[in-house]
Amino acid sequence: MTLPLLDNVKLDGFPVEQLYQGWIPLSRTPVTDDFSVVVFTEEDTGRQACWWLEGEHYSASHVLTLDPSVRRRLLKGMDPVFWPVATGVLGAVLPEQEFPSCQDLPEIAVNELSGSWLEGHAPHTLLLSSGHADSGEALLCANGRQIGENRIAALLAAKRGSGPLIVASPFTALPLLPQITFQTNSLSVSRFQDIETVFYLIWNDNLPELRPSFYYPDAPLLISDDPGAAIIPGLILSWYARHPEHAALIREARPFMAEDFGVGQASGVRPKLSDEETPISPDTSASPFVPIEQPTSAPPAQASKQGMKSRLKSLFSRL
Repeated sequence: MTLPLLDNVKLDGFPVEQLYQGWIPLSRTPVTDDFSVVVFTEEDTGRQACWWLEGEHYSASHVLTLDPSVRRRLLKGMDPVFWPVATGVLGAVLPEQEFPSCQDLPEIAVNELSGSWLEGHAPHTLLLSSGHADSGEALLCANGRQIGENRIAALLAAKRGSGPLIVASPFTALPLLPQITFQTNSLSVSRFQDIETVFYLIWNDNLPELRPSFYYPDAPLLISDDPGAAIIPGLILSWYARHPEHAALIREARPFMAEDFGVGQASGVRPKLSDEETPISPDTSASPFVPIEQPTSAPPAQASKQGMKSRLKSLFSRL
């Protein structure tokens, strides 16, 4: 007798008749093409796990353990969702277009997909420990942008409190409010936009003693002491893909105003720049989220052939 939601599913060529004790199938959801995902839960702990199916056949228990050719087919099927979100909101100023979503897919499944998809479609994110910021030296990013002296150290000193979270941009030192703050797993993520530059501060609520992580997708650069830092970019992309309301929230976000300054409300804000620290104009280079091969399933509608050629040239110059 097969288990509910697993009728006709074959594991190593045989029907699935038994699972590890305490685990039950929770849902089975189509993903793309002939792929579907089964989510299991452990009744005593609430932990979840996935099975990835192609047709009626078990393929793997995590996207990363799929056969490479199978994984490529699965991730290519996610291009129509992840491609517009990665290029249009993760590290860029929000365009006017509407964004596709995969809000009907289980969160655990989208988290696995987004991290693997991002790895294949963007240059490797440079991960530095926050100790690199303590020297106070200026930091030259891989995309050519420079972060001024002491600015990252000041930013990582930001503290959340009862009032508005106000930080100084690491690029221009302008005071900023987060456009949105959202929760994904144990992470509290705040998105900031300085003219045409987007960056994030991320706090791990399970590790309150840690300083926040700093993520600058366009570099791409991640400064963090979080033991799970490597999955932070994928979790942010996943949240956007599962929450199409993010577009309206970002568009409706109000900018920083002088009255936001109050006793104890400004965090990590540097003094006014000296004459030698003239703000650097925002970089207008292409987003790093350019696939090694241009996806045929969902190319950006506004991108011309020449524009894509320029972006590819930009990508390979960074590698």
